[in-house]
Amino acid sequence: MYPNDPYQPFYPYYYDYRQGLFQKILACYQQKRWIRLSFRDGTTVEGFIKTYDPFRGILIYVPMQRYTVSCEGVRVDSLQKAQNCMGKRATLSLPNHISLAFTIEGVDQSQNIGGWVNINELMSVSGQVIDANCI
Repeated sequence: MYPNDPYQPFYPYYYDYRQGLFQKILACYQQKRWIRLSFRDGTTVEGFIKTYDPFRGILIYVPMQRYTVSCEGVRVDSLQKAQNCMGKRATLSLPNHISLAFTIEGVDQSQNIGGWVNINELMSVSGQVIDANCI
């Protein structure tokens, strides 16, 4: 961005917004705090980022009873079902009908289900996110 460039847009670059969201995600991970994403439609979602790997994405734990996780056409709503789907591709469906590919990693002691989400897939819905906060 150059000060005398007549073609410079008056709005921030979409890329810059995505980078800001990504930085907030990493900040919550580094602080070992939960993250809350607020969407344009008023939906909020929460998760705990346990690990970040630039090749695999983020390992995020979400409350099992709050979000729908489906594996092989079956809703994962118990420890037994989660164990049967370990390492398998699943779908994490948010209340606002956004679905993300989710590779199930496990369940923690608080009944939160953990799985890997590709960071590029998460960033593909970033245009619908209006805020991200560590909680």
